[in-house]
Amino acid sequence: MKNFALLVLMMILLGCQHVETAAVEQQASPDFEADKDYFKQKISIEYAKNFSVEYHNNYKVVRAKVGFGTAHQEADSLTWERAFTDVLVLVQRGTPAPALEGELAGAQVVEIPVNTIAGNSDDAPTRFLALEVGDKLVGLGHGDVYDEGLRKRFLDGEFAAIGASWHTGPNLEVLLATKPDITLLTAASLTQSEGIQQTRKLGLAAAPEFSWSEVSYPGQLEWIKYDALFLNAEAQATRFFEDIKQRCENLKQLVASQTGKPGVLWGMHSKSGNWTVRANGGIAELIEAAGANNPFASSQAAVTETKANGLSEGIPISDEIVLTQADQVDFIISFQSTTQNWPPANYMEAFPAYREKGLYHHFKRYKDYGASDWYQTASMRPDLLLMDLIKLFHPDILPDHELFFMAPIKVL
Repeated sequence: MKNFALLVLMMILLGCQHVETAAVEQQASPDFEADKDYFKQKISIEYAKNFSVEYHNNYKVVRAKVGFGTAHQEADSLTWERAFTDVLVLVQRGTPAPALEGELAGAQVVEIPVNTIAGNSDDAPTRFLALEVGDKLVGLGHGDVYDEGLRKRFLDGEFAAIGASWHTGPNLEVLLATKPDITLLTAASLTQSEGIQQTRKLGLAAAPEFSWSEVSYPGQLEWIKYDALFLNAEAQATRFFEDIKQRCENLKQLVASQTGKPGVLWGMHSKSGNWTVRANGGIAELIEAAGANNPFASSQAAVTETKANGLSEGIPISDEIVLTQADQVDFIISFQSTTQNWPPANYMEAFPAYREKGLYHHFKRYKDYGASDWYQTASMRPDLLLMDLIKLFHPDILPDHELFFMAPIKVL
């Protein structure tokens, strides 16, 4: 049996080499025109800092990179750069790939538009639906999706669970069985970055997904354009982005003249005795956009405090430091739906938010099989979140709005 397993492994590795070679050496079709621009629809990137694209006649060069120190991890700068720097060459079907030399040496070649796609980021379902490519979907991180149509498709076996974004890496057996043309994998830690390389070693095209690292909500939203590059769906992505961006701008104008600004702590409390707080990033930016103050704002802080399996809810701040700002906290917003793990009441009484029932969680849209729409929708629909925040902070501005994500926290 051991010899048989070794033989199978060798066959897989040989097959992988063949796949990678074939991708680089693909031949042009007889109809190929060297001077033709095959990409009439192009994206422009306004806010996202961590990916870029260069258009050539028949291929796109996509670069994704996260700067050292964006998240707290135990890594030196060289290890970080290797893990969080990526180059892909997306080649139009039926046309030849460029020589992989110079700046393109070692780049991953992907034939586009892809016919099948998988992705394990939390918001992949919303992105794929917005791009209208549900028919190409063969894998999501897990089957606990909030969208009823996608949930039914998963239960009917139409797409596979490839390993959630909070896992250390993708399920390689599932990826080998489904063989997506491209798999978009969240990489928020060194361990997850290794999962992308393992996927590629199997001869499968994979791309890192770094939207978590953007420090603005439009920057995070703009990663839908990244997905679109593999699908030649730039026009759809641009329409979606511009629509949501304009909605947010209109909402911001509604609160621009407000002078009374409540203080907001967005975070969670751990049993270990500290708060994990959104000091910056898209959430912190939306707090200010909704006409409120974040007493813990810090542009110098890392976006997240990540662990081996990916993202966290912010950066840790001790109970003692948070207490010094308690009188400025009129609202506490958390993913914790109860105060079970919070400090005792005599500590919490220092917060106006606690005394005056300004406590809210964002898990209102939850289904009992484990699906939370917050993770799947919020980053792609900041307009809906902004409406909720304005309703809480300045209720007279949107009197008819019913809270979409938010619900009161139960005090225990």
